Amino acid sequence: MQKNSGLAYDLSLFDTQTAEQITPLEEAGTYQENKVVRLHEHPERMQRKRRNPAQIFLVSLLMVVAAVIVSMILYNYVVLNEYNDRILTATKTITDQDNLKAQYELKISRCLPADMVQNYAEHKLNMTQANAAQKEFISLTEGDKGEVIRSEEKDSMLTSLKKIFHLG
Repeated sequence: MQKNSGLAYDLSLFDTQTAEQITPLEEAGTYQENKVVRLHEHPERMQRKRRNPAQIFLVSLLMVVAAVIVSMILYNYVVLNEYNDRILTATKTITDQDNLKAQYELKISRCLPADMVQNYAEHKLNMTQANAAQKEFISLTEGDKGEVIRSEEKDSMLTSLKKIFHLG
């Protein structure tokens, strides 16, 4: 599975060298004495990325805007819930008042039935029911007239100058 699985390793490269042993590289004169790679004294500082102040400001501004939007949404939900509670309370009050009205009308109709009121009006007050000849209908929409007292249009500058100098 590995690409180099059949290759042999030269483990002599990892052995400690003595003064008597000379490697083929040393014979050719290309010996490098110092193969140690030195790292910087503070690698944390080198790895830390410098931030752009404008980018920091923009990210901060976006976070503030997002927080404001979220808080406004939450505030609107609270206000909507309060209005819904008020609507439910008002609806309950209206329903209760309608029920009371129906109860009172029922009590009144029990105490004073319609035939009792009619008998009282006919015998005690000498009243009679109106017949078709006694009824007269009035139409409230006939003959209505409207008069414009002040025009809604604004006068132009020329019209206002004519009025000032009475030019007609």
